[in-house]
Order: sequence, then C-alpha cells, then structure tokens
Amino acid sequence: MHSIMEQIFYFFKVFVQVFLGMILISSLIGFQKKKFSVSHFRYNTFGLVISFFQFVISTIYFITNNSLGQSLFKNIFFSFLSLLFIFLGWTIHNNQYDDRKKFMSISIFYGIGLLLLITS
Repeated sequence: MHSIMEQIFYFFKVFVQVFLGMILISSLIGFQKKKFSVSHFRYNTFGLVISFFQFVISTIYFITNNSLGQSLFKNIFFSFLSLLFIFLGWTIHNNQYDDRKKFMSISIFYGIGLLLLITS
C-alpha cells in the first residue's frame, strides 16, 4: 500500500507535466497566431505556481522517504532546475513587449523545465 504522501507526489508530478505540456502546445500555437492574451498570462502564472508546489512536495517526499542516497539528490536537483527554468521563462516573458518573443521564451524555458521534470 502506498502512503498518502507518495500518492500526492505522483499525482502532482503527472499533473504538472500535463499542464506544462498544455502550456507548451499553447505557446507554440500562439507563436503562429501572434496574439498574446491575459489568459495566456494566467496559464503561465498558474504553471509557475504549481511547479513550485511540485518542487516543495517532491522535496518533502524525498526527505521523508527512507531511501536516502543519490536518487534523493538527483530528483531534488532536477526539480529545482526545472523550477528555475520555468521561473526564468516567466520572468523573461514579462519583460518582453513583442508577442512572438513572449511565446518564444515560454516555449523554450517551459519546454526545458518540462524535459527536466520528465527525466527526473
């Protein structure tokens, strides 16, 4: 039987991966149409927030898990790097004025963050 913390960890990991994938697809489609709206900003901000929650939950899960070792460091490190890239993409897209550049920065940095989450 799995613990509740393990279920929460795996649920949030899959939820964040799916949501970041949706943001990535939306930004690639938006890059073609050249229209950045308030809803895109809200999706990107929500993706940043749930990525932060996923980082906190994964850190708590791997610290409370009995198997301390290299997998602990690897998973926390990849979670931190993915959060860092997502935050960097969100910050860069806030400073851009051109819609295509906003979509490009979201696509690149959220894509790298998603790739790091999938590999961890």
